[in-house]
Amino acid sequence: MDEASQKRKERLEQLRKRKLESTGNGDSKDVSLSFRNYTPLNNELKAENSMITTPADIGDTVEKQMEGVVEKVIQEEEEKRAKDVDIFNLAPKTPNWDLKRDIEPKLLKLEKKTRAAVIELIRRERPNDLSMA
Repeated sequence: MDEASQKRKERLEQLRKRKLESTGNGDSKDVSLSFRNYTPLNNELKAENSMITTPADIGDTVEKQMEGVVEKVIQEEEEKRAKDVDIFNLAPKTPNWDLKRDIEPKLLKLEKKTRAAVIELIRRERPNDLSMA
């Protein structure tokens, strides 16, 4: 276990050395500092980064560029809706149209059976009437 950890440490150390060599021979003086969130107190650093941006420097923002677009899109949509509206298509169907559709085949069967039952009752009442035959 000790040997494995020792080998791992050596590999990590070699990787660090390679990384330092590839980034600039281990010199940390070439690093540029960027102060985005605060102004440095040191005068030397202030002089280097005197170009701190303010909201007034930004200029056109997305909000400013898109100011009139929302109203324009809303107006176009209203015009399209005004053209597309058809009063006859807006009239609702009867509230039970789906019930009629689902029950219609069953009602046809019942209607046939009802007619047959009515005819049978009439035949029982008038057995001698030949016009019913």
